[in-house]
Amino acid sequence: MNLDLVVCPGCRTLTGDRLDVRTLERAGDLLTCECGRRYPIIDGVPIVMANPAEYLRSEIATVVERDLAPEVAALLVEGGPDDAPYARLLEHLSIYLDAHWGDRAEPSDGFGGQALVEWIAARSRDRVERAVELGCSVGRITAELAANADHVVGLDLQFGAVRRARRLLDGERLAYGRRIAGRHYAPAAISAGDRAVPAARRTLLCGDALDPPLIPGMFGRVVALNLLDSVAHPRQVLSVVDGLCTRGGEVILSSPYTWQSSVMHDRERFGGADPAAELVRILRAGEGLGARYAIEEEADVSWTLRRDARSVVTYRTHVVRARKI
Repeated sequence: MNLDLVVCPGCRTLTGDRLDVRTLERAGDLLTCECGRRYPIIDGVPIVMANPAEYLRSEIATVVERDLAPEVAALLVEGGPDDAPYARLLEHLSIYLDAHWGDRAEPSDGFGGQALVEWIAARSRDRVERAVELGCSVGRITAELAANADHVVGLDLQFGAVRRARRLLDGERLAYGRRIAGRHYAPAAISAGDRAVPAARRTLLCGDALDPPLIPGMFGRVVALNLLDSVAHPRQVLSVVDGLCTRGGEVILSSPYTWQSSVMHDRERFGGADPAAELVRILRAGEGLGARYAIEEEADVSWTLRRDARSVVTYRTHVVRARKI
């Protein structure tokens, strides 16, 4: 873990065009700031956000959960209900571990997001000093970005997912439950193999992609996949991506634009019937951003999520790669 890029989100201040930040220091299982704020490190993953206490109140079940054999975890949720915190966590992990790492899972399920993984890997081969992924989930794209970056940062709000990413990128074999039907799971396991990333070359954080605790303008490659339609303020994602990207750097964005009222208000959506074209227009014009972007590539790439043995959803996700002018 490298803390040179991680700042205290609680005391940073913006005065005019000047942003004042303080970096954090490690003290055992805490990150501390000169301002007195402290942030916990749990199982190697710092939780760094402006109001960690509020987050912990709502997500304490995912933060304090321990590693259990898949059979034991499945037994704990078998009695229901479906929306219990631990049941929701197991379902989330089953979906995204298969989506990110399905090609390295045993037994294989035949599904996953390999098309998008391969697209990103093929188009991030130019080496950069630093790369960051917002919404890194269980870490496969972060691992691919590390192949051509001196240091990579992965950030996600779901602590349970980031904790699994940490273990996988450390080279550990990860056992998990693969959802079969309802609250019934079968054992599966993943090893990252050659996609493991030494701790000195990566930093994984539990944090808010809309307010990341990172020094702006420091990343030559900024990636946010399938995040625009998963947050309350999609234009804020674009502003954050722009703020993190260095001049001349590259951004990679993707989304199937599956807007949902439970996630965002209608006024937050953009582009009407063609949000893909609107995203490209916003980037080219630099609308609401600090710079304009040259579009280097666009594509529609499949992204498959396996919910259970009989339920699979494949999205046609729009991917844009653009250069900050």
